[in-house]
Amino acid sequence: MSTKKSNPLYHVSNDGKDVESVDGVLELIIKKLGLTPALSVLEDIFSFLLEQVSSYAMFSVVKEIIDELVEKLLAVYSKIRPLLSI
Repeated sequence: MSTKKSNPLYHVSNDGKDVESVDGVLELIIKKLGLTPALSVLEDIFSFLLEQVSSYAMFSVVKEIIDELVEKLLAVYSKIRPLLSI
């Protein structure tokens, strides 16, 4: 038995030539705004920061940086969410 989504989301690009199914609203926003390369850079930054952790003190500093960054990203998302007609 296959499980289909009742109302799947799609990202259409390249003047309608490319259609891609997305798993959720956040993924749709990322694709529509072309933020995939920015997320790749963000992942690299997180990876680099986590590689620097060698003590609890460094862990605390890295955790604080990551928490602040995530808080700012969530604030931006909460501001643009009402503008989306999804």
